[in-house]
Amino acid sequence: MNGRDALPRHYPARPAPAPCRPALALLAAALLAACASPPRPPPVAAGPASEPLPLRGYSPRQPRPLDLRSDDVLMQAVGLIGTRYRFGGSRPETGFDCSGFTSWVFAEAAGIQLPRTAREQFEAAGPAVPRGALQAGDLVFFEQSRRGIDHVGIYVGEGRFVHAPSRGGRVRIDSLSLPHWQRSFEGARRPLADDGR
Repeated sequence: MNGRDALPRHYPARPAPAPCRPALALLAAALLAACASPPRPPPVAAGPASEPLPLRGYSPRQPRPLDLRSDDVLMQAVGLIGTRYRFGGSRPETGFDCSGFTSWVFAEAAGIQLPRTAREQFEAAGPAVPRGALQAGDLVFFEQSRRGIDHVGIYVGEGRFVHAPSRGGRVRIDSLSLPHWQRSFEGARRPLADDGR
């Protein structure tokens, strides 16, 4: 049992080298070369970028400057929450009535001088605003008695307004959806509505 005869039967004998193996390798290399992508063309020098074509019917508008006065009004008004009510009052140190509150806030925050009474503010403080179009900084007016406009506050958004309510009260935020304010709501004005804003 020497040489080949010494291997057990379950191991196959090593096959003899085939004479055509180099030819098969050359054929495989030729096939792989045929499947490869074609060579890339040389890069072309880039020219200047083209101008975009204008859109038909489009003319850009001049940007409107950002008006932050309503934010200033709201910050000033909300900063006075808790200030006591005082009939005829128009300063934080002494207290406010409703129109004294709105007059002071607009004068300090936006440099706008409002008339002194709620009725006068209703008549002169800017264009009328429908209830569904209220914006922060609008004045909201009420008739709580049958004598005409007798209360005013500043709309703060989300159906709420800040105001100096009545004797014994303090500046606070209330909802326009409360039954009393719904019943007595008479309208709104936009003191910040200069030049179409």
